[in-house]
Amino acid sequence: MKTDKPNNRYHPGLFLLLATALLCVSCGAKVVRGESPVLRITELSHAGNNINLQLSMRNLNGVDLNVQNIDFRLTVDESNEELVVYSGPVAINITANGIEAWSVETAESDVGRKLLDQLENGEIMSLPYHLKGSISSADEGTMRFEYDGHLYPLPGKPGYFR
Repeated sequence: MKTDKPNNRYHPGLFLLLATALLCVSCGAKVVRGESPVLRITELSHAGNNINLQLSMRNLNGVDLNVQNIDFRLTVDESNEELVVYSGPVAINITANGIEAWSVETAESDVGRKLLDQLENGEIMSLPYHLKGSISSADEGTMRFEYDGHLYPLPGKPGYFR
């Protein structure tokens, strides 16, 4: 008489199913918080004695960023001449992973006007710049940003640069 022995082998499909479930749980979506926004110059113009600076603010976080204050310096050329300096309140809410535009108008310095005029007239091909500062948010605190780039004249739009 034969007796059936219980099957002591593991079922490979069950093991694969459990491993896949554990992998999915461990690789779940993580919400990014505390990342500094990315600020870029979208346009700079000068007319009269004023400079108008338009910035693009990109929120890399998975949560909304309520910007309350911004402090920055925009310096140009190797001389680090200050083209725009701003410190003050801002009321911008950037949605999670979103982008918002913001602009500020300030008085133009004599050196800044001279450099932008040289750029506009083709005396110089581009104007290297350095944008550095910080923003303050109620939820995330103070976050710093920094960016280097070049300004170029916009064709067909005198006094406008990108």
